[in-house]
Amino acid sequence: MTSSAPHSPPRTRYPRRGAAPAPDAYRTRTAGIRLWDGTLLSEVVTPRHDLAARPRPFPVQRNYFHAAALEAGARWLRETVPLERAEYERLLTEDVGGFVSWVYPDARPARLRTLIDFHHWAVWLDDVMDRRTTLEASLEACSVLESLGTVELAPFDDFFARMRSQGLHEGHARRFLTAMHAYGASSRTEVHAREDRDRGFTTVPGYIANRRRSAAMPVYFALIAWISGVELPTRVYGHPLVVQLENACSDYALLCNDAGSFTKEYLAGRTEGTFVRLLSRELQLPVQETLHEIADMAAAAADDLEAASDLIDTSDLPAAHREHVHRYADGLRKFTGGVNHWSNHTPRYAIGQPMTDTAPTSRAGDRHHLRTDRAT
Repeated sequence: MTSSAPHSPPRTRYPRRGAAPAPDAYRTRTAGIRLWDGTLLSEVVTPRHDLAARPRPFPVQRNYFHAAALEAGARWLRETVPLERAEYERLLTEDVGGFVSWVYPDARPARLRTLIDFHHWAVWLDDVMDRRTTLEASLEACSVLESLGTVELAPFDDFFARMRSQGLHEGHARRFLTAMHAYGASSRTEVHAREDRDRGFTTVPGYIANRRRSAAMPVYFALIAWISGVELPTRVYGHPLVVQLENACSDYALLCNDAGSFTKEYLAGRTEGTFVRLLSRELQLPVQETLHEIADMAAAAADDLEAASDLIDTSDLPAAHREHVHRYADGLRKFTGGVNHWSNHTPRYAIGQPMTDTAPTSRAGDRHHLRTDRAT
C-alpha cells in the first residue's frame, strides 16, 4: 500500500450528500433473492429509531464549523490518499465527514478538520479490511493498523502530527495508538471468521467482545476524551462504571451498524460472519425478527448508558475524578446521539430498502447480558 498522493489529482465536483437510491432500483436489484430462512430480501425492512424521541433525549447537535471543515476535508482526501475516483466520490456521498460533524459537536475548527481527515482515511482502510477487494488486501490493511507509530505512513503521519500539535498529549496519544493496534488485530479476527465458518464466532458474547474492538470504538473513546478535555488516570478508565459507560456506547454503535448495514452487506456477499446470521441461528428466529431484536438490543444499550450516567455521583469513583467522568459520559452520549442521527440518513446503509420505525427504548432490556459480563 503506497502513501504518496497521485500526480495531478483530478478536479471533481463534489457529489450531493445524503441521496439514497430510488426504491424501484432497489427492488430490481433484489428481485428473487431469498435469505437463509426463505424470506425475499426485497420484503425485509430495516428497523431504525430516533434517540431524540426518548423521554430523556440523547443530545443531537451538528458541529457549528462543519461546512468549511467538510470542504477542506474533501480536498485533503483527494490530494493525499491514493484513491480511485469512484472510491473518492463514494466516501463523500456516504457523508463520512458528516458523521464526524455529528459525533464530535464540541470539536474546535482545527480539530474538526483533523478528525475528518482521520475518519476519511480510516473508513477507506476499514472498507479494504471489509473484503472490498481480496483477502490478501484485507489482511494487509489490518497489518497497517497494527503497525501504526512504528513505520512511516504519509496520510496517518500527516493528521497524527496535527493531532499532537492541537493538544493530543502523550496519554491521549498512547491510548489512541493502542486502540488502533487492537482495532487492526480484532479486524483480522473478523476477516478470518468471514473466510472460514469454523474459525468464526459461535456465541453472542464472543461476537460482542470482539466487535467492541473491531468496530473501532476504543479509538473513538480516546478521541472523545481528547475533544471533551477529559483527564483521567489509567486506573479510572478501568473502573467498572467507566467500563460500563464505554461498553453501552460501543454496543449501541455496533448494534445500530449491524442492523442498518445488513441488507447492503448481504448484497455484497457478506452472508457469513455477520451478527444477524449468528443471532438468527442462536435464537432460531427469521431474519426480520432478528433485525427487530438487534434494534431492541441497541435501544437497551442506550438505556444502560443513561442509567450508568446517573450513577456517577453515587459511585465509589474518587470524588476528584467525578467531574471528568461526567464530562466523558457527556461526550459518549453526544457520540451515541450523533451515531443514531447519521445512521438513519446516510446512503452508506440506506440503499433504497424499506425502513420501519421502532421504539427508542427497549421492551426487554439487556436480556442477552451483554454488559453484565464486563467483556472488553
